Amino acid sequence: MTATDPEERALARAKAQRVRLVKIAGVERYLARSRTVEPGSYFELSVTPWGHVLCSCPGFAYRNMCKHSAALKAQLLEAGTDAGKEQP
Repeated sequence: MTATDPEERALARAKAQRVRLVKIAGVERYLARSRTVEPGSYFELSVTPWGHVLCSCPGFAYRNMCKHSAALKAQLLEAGTDAGKEQP
């Protein structure tokens, strides 16, 4: 098992569950709608200056990885931004 396996599984869940992200204008913050914990509420995601993606959902607090953060990283990498490339 490699270190990327949890992230790959999270991204697969994000794609299967069609996670949608909404960018908040003017800042590196995004919203992802909750479907399971509190349907109708939103989790907030942010991108640090170092390219780390953070999420306010319980899964991220527990595993330091979630489907929302994996989806945002993939979206940023597709867009070609440096925020999707985490620095050590």
